[in-house]
Amino acid sequence: MKKILLISPAYRTKLLENIRVLALPPLNLLILASLTPASFEIKIVDEAVSDIDFNEHADLVGITCMTPLSPRAYEIAGEFRKRGVPVVMGGIHASMMSGEAARYADSIVVGEAEDIWPRLLNDFEAGSLQKIYTQAERPCIENLPLPRRDLLSGKYFVQTVQTSRGCPHNCKFCSVTGFNGGQYRLRNIDNVIDEINAIKEKRIFIIDDNVIGSGQHYIKRAFELFRRLEDTGKEWGGQTCLNIVEHDGLLAAAARSGAKAFLIGFESLNDVALKSMDKNINMRPNTRNFRDAVKKIHDHGIAIVGCFIFGTDSDDRDTFKRTLDFIMETGIDAVQLSIQTPMPGTRLYEELAAENRLILTDYPGDWESYNIFEPVFQPRTMTPEELYKGVVDAYRTVSSFRTSLKRGLRTFINTRSMFSTGISFFWNYDSYKTITKITKPRIFS
Repeated sequence: MKKILLISPAYRTKLLENIRVLALPPLNLLILASLTPASFEIKIVDEAVSDIDFNEHADLVGITCMTPLSPRAYEIAGEFRKRGVPVVMGGIHASMMSGEAARYADSIVVGEAEDIWPRLLNDFEAGSLQKIYTQAERPCIENLPLPRRDLLSGKYFVQTVQTSRGCPHNCKFCSVTGFNGGQYRLRNIDNVIDEINAIKEKRIFIIDDNVIGSGQHYIKRAFELFRRLEDTGKEWGGQTCLNIVEHDGLLAAAARSGAKAFLIGFESLNDVALKSMDKNINMRPNTRNFRDAVKKIHDHGIAIVGCFIFGTDSDDRDTFKRTLDFIMETGIDAVQLSIQTPMPGTRLYEELAAENRLILTDYPGDWESYNIFEPVFQPRTMTPEELYKGVVDAYRTVSSFRTSLKRGLRTFINTRSMFSTGISFFWNYDSYKTITKITKPRIFS
């Protein structure tokens, strides 16, 4: 029986696996494992929770690859190829930079892999592995097989579930639309509930880019999904846009279903910055009042992880203070404070490259700095050093141990949920510890 190793790389700097609530199971690899014929032995290695044994026997290695992890992915691929093991690489970075990735692997999967994987394995067994496999049409995800969670070896704060793919908003900084498409593709709700009921753990995180979608058809579907989630007895968190506050009863339905935390991209308090990002959904009349939106969500006992981006052309040094004041005054439970980062495949990357403002372009090594916490371009209104210091100081202000503890206690009082409280405290404090102590921007070295 031939053996396949599926590998999810970690940051060589150990940047993010130190943030416990961000150590998410590699759902993409679990799905590929479920699509692998029983004639193969299969093992999954998540480097965030376990080490890779390069001398372990394998007939084929598959590596998933995000942009800041690509140098490590190429390093892993090289170790196995030196030992004569063929390597297949996929994921968003390999898809956006297939020519680069092809230099480091025997085969590249461009796009979502569900339809490609069985064909690739047939070619592998026949000795005719192709250099590049491209998904011509995005696969139907209506009835995905149950992910092989039995192959996970580490413990995770949550288990991950996906109920839809795609996003029509196409924000300038985001590569989701380019990779997953601009149309929501939905899983059958029976299929989703069967998967959730099969999960032993109580906590799940729905990794859809927007769990409620946009438009009446998708809002109706969200109501049905929330109604069905009530019977699972799970506590869940998920990603949503602010448009969830526009629909009467939707927040109440989410709360009844077990929703305990929402990850929401506020991005900026500045209308000019939002417009420059094409974050139009945050500028609609019913969503632009961020304070009111935060209160509505909190009133339903749901915690908020607020995401904010710094470094747009309309930002200045005062942007940090205005944002921090808003975070503290509204009681946002946890934050992700990031630097605007031009990922390959985004319109932001194309724009900054055309303006000759990218300052870290020694690829693939410099991709490691494209981790949303290090400056990789020349800001318009401040220096890269000022931008980086502003983000680090902001974390120090809102995510120190004492501040994180106070915010965590407030979250517990509001939600009565250890799930929400854990997210509030650990997302804040672990982020602070990690980002302030470990990151060392390549541009300063």
